[in-house]
Amino acid sequence: MKNTWNIRKKEDAVSPVIATILMVAITVVLAAVLYVMVIGFGGDGSSTPAGSWNAAAADSQTEGTLTFGAFTTDVAPLDLKIFVKANGTALGEISFTQNTLSPQPLTWVAGAPATAVYTDYNAANGEVNSGDYITFTGLSAGTTYSFEVFHIPSDATVSMTGTNGQFQTPA
Repeated sequence: MKNTWNIRKKEDAVSPVIATILMVAITVVLAAVLYVMVIGFGGDGSSTPAGSWNAAAADSQTEGTLTFGAFTTDVAPLDLKIFVKANGTALGEISFTQNTLSPQPLTWVAGAPATAVYTDYNAANGEVNSGDYITFTGLSAGTTYSFEVFHIPSDATVSMTGTNGQFQTPA
């Protein structure tokens, strides 16, 4: 039996050279898009640092201490805002008002009449360093307080490791 299929060379296909050039161009464009997505387009060039807690502990029924660990980049106190939760409910935020004095009272916008004071071991360098701490007074007994650090220049939450950034005051 004779093969009746008519096999012809396709004349309308894309040549291998042009196909290779197109694949390289698409790869370069995709790489550029991914770069812009990861690094950011425009912006102020500030990236979000990572940090750590050295300790978070209740000192009494109405007092507690939150101790900073290291940050991956230099972070000024004025660049941070700390969001506070009490038993999982948003309580308020702590803002640093100046970074020249130590200890310094912090602005705490909260429902409770508690106070927060930041102590910087090396206030002259203008950075949050490992060992710097915040003391709280006027807290409620039997309450779990948790803290989330926000980096203002990058407009993002700081990933904090170490101690979990929370403590419970005794009942």
